[in-house]
Amino acid sequence: MRRYAALLLLLALLVQARDLHPVAVFEASGFVADFAVEEGRLYVGTDRGSVDVFDLQSGRLLFQIPLEPVQDGRGTLVPARVLSVDIRDGALLIVSIGKEGFRNIWLYRNFTLRKIAGEERKLFVKKARFAGDGRIVFGTFGSQLVLFGIEEGYEVYRSRPSESTMGDMVLSDGGREILFSDESGQIVVIDAQSGRRVARVDSKHLDNVYHLAYARGVLLSGGHDRKVGVFRKKRRPYYISTGFPVFCVGLSPDAKIGLYSSGDSQVLQLFDVDTGRSTDRLVGHRAIVNQIKFIGERTLLSSERGRSLYLWRLDQ
Repeated sequence: MRRYAALLLLLALLVQARDLHPVAVFEASGFVADFAVEEGRLYVGTDRGSVDVFDLQSGRLLFQIPLEPVQDGRGTLVPARVLSVDIRDGALLIVSIGKEGFRNIWLYRNFTLRKIAGEERKLFVKKARFAGDGRIVFGTFGSQLVLFGIEEGYEVYRSRPSESTMGDMVLSDGGREILFSDESGQIVVIDAQSGRRVARVDSKHLDNVYHLAYARGVLLSGGHDRKVGVFRKKRRPYYISTGFPVFCVGLSPDAKIGLYSSGDSQVLQLFDVDTGRSTDRLVGHRAIVNQIKFIGERTLLSSERGRSLYLWRLDQ
């Protein structure tokens, strides 16, 4: 009798789950590496040497922020590929590839583009984020963390939380802590102001942790070992086995809805964070998903290793 009741419950849950399709698709000028959203505008960093700026409501391309082209190994000028973008209070932070592969860091504010750190620092920055108090934090492929003062143009510190190649990094609410993953499966917590390691997340990942998402004390991780990790304060972590490497994860602002890239069909699977139960699926991506960002409790954007970005509404 219990088995019959459990089967009925499972069937009811499956019937309730839906395949949702994007309500809008944005086409960037090149392959998308990263994007940011503020005040109804979508800022998209591309491999064509520009940041494309769209109006979220109309879908119209408003303008582009072009970067200086760089010389490749043969002396030919090529577009400066954008790797990372972040925005706060109208200021846009951009990381691009410069000469010999070293990175240039730019700040775009009040329609003016300014280089704040250049190739001479010989950094291979993978991701940069605003850290508050006029500072930004860089995470490099070599697993270095650099806290940098924007106006002063100096490094507050440079630390190395891991000996393995960097996987991903996210900042906690308020930017007080940096959560940092690497290719060994390790996830550590760094004090953002000092660069010191303050904790180690009890990760059971066996391989590269590709992507992290954080909100309200909840951390999601997606790894090469085909698992999604769910870590919550004062509660035991749990894991979702997926059968395919998890390249990207996302988390709603209230930390109630999680999602992850699932399978080689590029589906995004939603789940209830409290229970781990799978719910609806987001269907429409044509290439590997590389970024997921909520812009509301029930609205999100995602991008792929191509030119397309997708807008989803979970209440459709």
